[in-house]
Amino acid sequence: MPPQKSRSNRRATADKPARDADSPLRAVAAADAHKGILLHIREWLDALVIAFVLAMFIRTFVVELFKIPSGSMSPTLLGDFIAEGAALDKEQKSNQYILIKDRGSDEIQMFRKDSKGHYVYEGKKWIGRLTINQRDMFEHNVHLEEHRILVCKFAYWFSQPDRGDIVVFRVPFRSEPNSYIRDEHRFEVPRFNRNQAVYVKRVVAFGGEAVEIAPDGQLVVNGKSVEEPPMFQHLRYLVKPEGAPDFKVKAPPGNLYVFGDNTDNSADSRYWDGVPYDNLRGKAFFRYWPWNKMRFLN
Repeated sequence: MPPQKSRSNRRATADKPARDADSPLRAVAAADAHKGILLHIREWLDALVIAFVLAMFIRTFVVELFKIPSGSMSPTLLGDFIAEGAALDKEQKSNQYILIKDRGSDEIQMFRKDSKGHYVYEGKKWIGRLTINQRDMFEHNVHLEEHRILVCKFAYWFSQPDRGDIVVFRVPFRSEPNSYIRDEHRFEVPRFNRNQAVYVKRVVAFGGEAVEIAPDGQLVVNGKSVEEPPMFQHLRYLVKPEGAPDFKVKAPPGNLYVFGDNTDNSADSRYWDGVPYDNLRGKAFFRYWPWNKMRFLN
């Protein structure tokens, strides 16, 4: 009689086929898990590609973000080392100031807030000519403030800019320095760097209009002081360069005339004449940085 197998041996023999049957299932499960990870990665990549394409579409046709790199639109849009706060003037009267340091010198541009809440330009001063209180305010509060704005790319697809719009554009490119005569005064126009020639200015006149700057700095178009939109009632422009006659010029057809709000520190149509409509990149409509100055632009 053959020897009987022990109960434990019989159990082991009975379990072996079951374990062998589980092996393919485990392999299939591992393969499915691997495929699941790859599928998850692919879904993320698809989402990133779609997001990138959508972002490029928005940037190209809808809205673009810009950083203000200079003080040419001060005090509306800032892009310099500035200090903002209260200080005493020479008559010991307290005023609210924006003081802006020229990046290439020790001169300070001074903007004082008037009774209507508008900042009025008071010219440039060497930092040592400030009052002690103004200098202390500047030294304790100075910081780099570069505003960031949203620009609507399609704003001028179906309509013309309005007077007073803040526009972003490319200046007419020149590979060599240029000069032109205006009111018997020669203006030297430097060549522009393609990588830095995106400007932000305010529209002041249109092709065919006669543009003047009155002795008090008021903008005059076709013989009348510009009062609409209302910001032109407190904006004041300077005649540059020094020694030039009063600014009187006719905007060329098919062009915009644009000035910086801070014409004491702005390269604009006073130097390189009009801006063709084709050079417009869009309308600046919203400042989103810094957060405490977030608002729509006018």
